[in-house]
Amino acid sequence: MIFEDMKSTARKEAFLAKRRAAVAGNTGEVEAMAAYILTERFNEDIQRLIEGDYYFDPPKLIFLRKARSDRRRRVYSFSEENKILLQFLTFMLMERYDDLFPDTLYSFRKSNPVGKLYQVIRRYDPHREKYIIKMDIRSFGESIDPVMLDKKLKPWLADEPELHAFIMWMISRNLYYRDGRLEEGFTSVLPGNPIVAFLQNVFLLEADSFMKENVSICSRYTDDICMICEDSSSAERLMEQLKKIITDLGLSLNEEKTCIVPPGVSYDLLGIRFAPDMTDIAENTFRKVSSKMKHRAESISRRVKNGRLTREDGLRLMAGYIRYYYYGSGEDDWISWTDKFFPFITTTESLKKLDHLSQECLRYIATGRRTNAKYRFRYQDIRDAGYVPLVRAYYDHSVCHDQNNSLHKRE
Repeated sequence: MIFEDMKSTARKEAFLAKRRAAVAGNTGEVEAMAAYILTERFNEDIQRLIEGDYYFDPPKLIFLRKARSDRRRRVYSFSEENKILLQFLTFMLMERYDDLFPDTLYSFRKSNPVGKLYQVIRRYDPHREKYIIKMDIRSFGESIDPVMLDKKLKPWLADEPELHAFIMWMISRNLYYRDGRLEEGFTSVLPGNPIVAFLQNVFLLEADSFMKENVSICSRYTDDICMICEDSSSAERLMEQLKKIITDLGLSLNEEKTCIVPPGVSYDLLGIRFAPDMTDIAENTFRKVSSKMKHRAESISRRVKNGRLTREDGLRLMAGYIRYYYYGSGEDDWISWTDKFFPFITTTESLKKLDHLSQECLRYIATGRRTNAKYRFRYQDIRDAGYVPLVRAYYDHSVCHDQNNSLHKRE
């Protein structure tokens, strides 16, 4: 029983070890988790759920603005301890059920990283000669019918009646706080709830199985679907069949993002742009990184201007943030931004732009200027501050990768 297993010290330690790897460098978050789940009170909270005492407070509804859009996404935020318990529950669900999902599914997987998909696509369609089906499910987390989900979830949790009852209670009570007021309304599977990915994957198992059975190369990551086909007629046929499966589930597609991409035309998939004879960081990935860097630079600059940081401390803080964002903590089990992208991109065009952006942020912190006066802070000063250029790091990675390949071949 999953709830009972969550009381196990061994399971708790395994969960905390996974979290340490996921948030390397942010020990405070794991310490807060440990301070709760390693106590008897946590065991008592689990027992309350087993007994049907669903003590969780209604979550808070918040709105997140989508990139390059006036639309806002609904997300439900839980109290800190409720969130920790749900994260632990998600870990347990992953351990128990991950192997039952098709290997074409890349969200909520413990051993099916997106990098594996990048490699498969590059081998299968290196020159962009295939037809690409791209589909996007509109407002996926907010559109799942709880009654239909219940029918699909019961077989999975047939031997977990207490867990099944708790999950259905959580997504069916339709209560939440908005601006401090308790309101009632349809919440679906509560986007923001850590177990949402598992519920979405159960709900779309029919669609994932259809893709696996009919296409050699395909993938789904949450609401983003991709299938690679040899010819246009099979692409059109498969897209219509999959559309029917999805709409029969009560879901709708974002028609602006649902299309067939012909051979020779670039397309973006999960952060990577696949173009004829070239892969690069997708434009949306570039925008996200740019936004994060600019936001952090503005935040640090305000603290410098308010006298809460010296300019030297602000520069050190910004340089440390950039280094950690791109390269991680250096721990062996930490997957950094560059670890994710370097093995799969074949050009440095976007990396050059990100290098320029990062250096401009450092110059802004160092000088407090956006004019040409910021160039008084020279490139060597940037390097002295600890900045490692992405282009250089990429070539170092490529050389190391080539040497490792040569070594393996000789062995």
